[in-house]
Formats: sequence, structure tokens, C-alpha cells
Amino acid sequence: MTENFRRADRLLKKQIVSLNRHIPRERKPLADLLNEKKPHVYGADGARHRFHRSELDKLAKIIPKSEYKKLKLPIYIEIDSVSSGARITGNLECQILRKILDVECENNEVFLYRPYIRILRNELPSTTQYIFLVR
Repeated sequence: MTENFRRADRLLKKQIVSLNRHIPRERKPLADLLNEKKPHVYGADGARHRFHRSELDKLAKIIPKSEYKKLKLPIYIEIDSVSSGARITGNLECQILRKILDVECENNEVFLYRPYIRILRNELPSTTQYIFLVR
């Protein structure tokens, strides 16, 4: 039975890696993206992910200009295999969530459930991305 469990666990991990192929090789700071003619990052799969200029401008209005270099995009919405919600971490990310969703963060992290995730993804579809975690 334990060998079957290990096999299933390995299969699940492979599937999660496959789901995360879109995750950028490297995230870029908001400051750099604002200066690009066609703001984008490349995913681990080599696909180009473009950011909507309107979203970058919206984020630039929420956080102080002195913080533009610190905010790395896209913002990750962490989907956990155990919980029924999602988690977002980071001080600047919490400032953004407070403004858009009117939620409070604790220790620079917030747990969101489906209705809030839907609102966030409607507001920031190109500057947020799901990342799937296995614990």
C-alpha cells in the first residue's frame, strides 16, 4: 500500500509541475515594466506573457513610487493542495489587496476564498497568476 501511495504522490507532483509551466522564469519589477513599450515576461515554457498597461498604471497608483522597484510581477496567487482557498504574501501585495478587496493582511499574508479571487482576477488578470503548491 505504501508503494502505491508513493507512486501516486510522485504522479501528483509531476502534474503540479506541469500546471506551473506558465510561471515566469523571472518576475520583473513594476518600475521596469512601466518603462517597457510592450511589458512582458517569459514563462518557464518559453511563452511570452504580456501585461496590460492599464493594470500596471492601476498598481502604480496604489503603491508609492519609491516602491516600484520592489513590487515583482506577476503577483502569485498560491493555490494549495490542502486548503480550499488561496494565499498571497508580501507587504506591497497586501497594500494592493487592501485597496482592491478591502481585506486585512496578517504578517504580510492573506488567505482568500473563491469570491475574492474572482474579484482580484477580474481587476488584475494579467498582473496576477496562479501557482500551484504541493505540501
